[in-house]
Amino acid sequence: MKEKFKTILLFLLVGTSLAMTQQLWMQFPERVTGFFKPETSYSSSYLLSDMIAPNKYLVGIGGNNYTMVYDANKYGIWDTSKESLAGLLRSDTIRIEESETGYSPGQAVGMTVVFYFPESISTYILAKAWNVNEPNEIVDTIPYVDRISIVKGSGDPFFVFSDEERDVLVYDSGVAVDELQSDILDFEDSADFDYYYSLSEIFPTDVGDIYVPYEIRHSLPVVYVSNDVVQMTSGEMGILAERFLEREIDYIRQIVESNGSTIYIYNNKVLKFNMNGTVEYFHSLEDTIQERNLYLSLSTAAEFISQKAYSAKGMYLAGIDQIEAEGSLGYSLTFRYRVRGIPVLLGNREVQEYVQIEVFNNQVRSYRQLFRGEMDLDIASLQDSRQIMSSFDVIDKNYLFLESEYLEHTGETREQLGDQVVQRVLSSVEDITISYYDPGLKDQEERLIGVWIIRAHGSVYAFNAYSGMLVYER
Repeated sequence: MKEKFKTILLFLLVGTSLAMTQQLWMQFPERVTGFFKPETSYSSSYLLSDMIAPNKYLVGIGGNNYTMVYDANKYGIWDTSKESLAGLLRSDTIRIEESETGYSPGQAVGMTVVFYFPESISTYILAKAWNVNEPNEIVDTIPYVDRISIVKGSGDPFFVFSDEERDVLVYDSGVAVDELQSDILDFEDSADFDYYYSLSEIFPTDVGDIYVPYEIRHSLPVVYVSNDVVQMTSGEMGILAERFLEREIDYIRQIVESNGSTIYIYNNKVLKFNMNGTVEYFHSLEDTIQERNLYLSLSTAAEFISQKAYSAKGMYLAGIDQIEAEGSLGYSLTFRYRVRGIPVLLGNREVQEYVQIEVFNNQVRSYRQLFRGEMDLDIASLQDSRQIMSSFDVIDKNYLFLESEYLEHTGETREQLGDQVVQRVLSSVEDITISYYDPGLKDQEERLIGVWIIRAHGSVYAFNAYSGMLVYER
């Protein structure tokens, strides 16, 4: 009887333990538990093709009308276009022409879509990311691109690969764009867009390929974010430490600093949780790398992010820089992120980008990610009732400021420029983009601010999208 009682008691204890364990996991934040599944589930969650995406794209919507879309995953237009571009890059029947006068979307008649990349990207890397193992001569003709256009008028479609200095037109009647046309027609039928116009049509000036709206009918969703590090328990940090350091927590050394930061150490690997919301990983190089390989480095970064990152949702590659460390040659990659499809500008000067990673071919030396997540609030309260100012109105309201910045940057004077001053100031504008601005001042319930970001003469200016006031510059 006593042995039977012990058996029943043991059974109850095991059942209670399992129930408590299940309850503990259910209480973890979804962003944490979603990244701690069996190893095999990480292999395809973040691919090289996910890393390389446009930060916006211009769509011709009949006649001389255009709109700008900021979410590459929306409407299926980017995914469909990638298939056509991959087919073009592997085709052996292409015809290439270099435009002597330059190409502008305004020249197109019919279907037009222009994809703008945040960073000039290797055409060869694009091909490899889209599983084109042996790309054709396009990659040699124009090795780097910052935008790609697809045009379909009354004749065969053509493609335009562009960098800062030139435009290369590529023809191939065998590459179909019918599905892309269908996606754009569906998008047109939805009428869920604002009209954009070339800035050169509004002002008599050469401002390049910049489009702005006269009026914005849609407001941005209200978004609040929080510092997820300060809300994490030691157990949640330990789970991430096991993932990054690839060792059970019992074998990992833990140090809690007086400022609240927590450090985990195993051999020559270090993981640190900072109270400003960043998590930093460091692993000294095991092998010396004497020759850089960008494709291998990007693939290594994608795999590392897939397996280790707190969240890869909305991340996109924004910068590539060559670096040297420990006698080796590698790359520093920076990533930005989107919320609700809209890019986010970080206002914390200590943390300028969402993710920074140092990669040396097949080795990751360091990784830093800002653990700043969107808060789950009542859906009914997530729409801003205010009217967004158009970027045209923001420029108009802040013209004198932009002019003074231009004159300070160039050393010129209004007297020297005379009637050319407006043209010169507006010609210095490199890009205009709607974004969220995260001031990075609060650990919880930090409301993101809708802004128009204007990039000009190497500087970045963020203007409140509702008031037009300058909120950030660097």
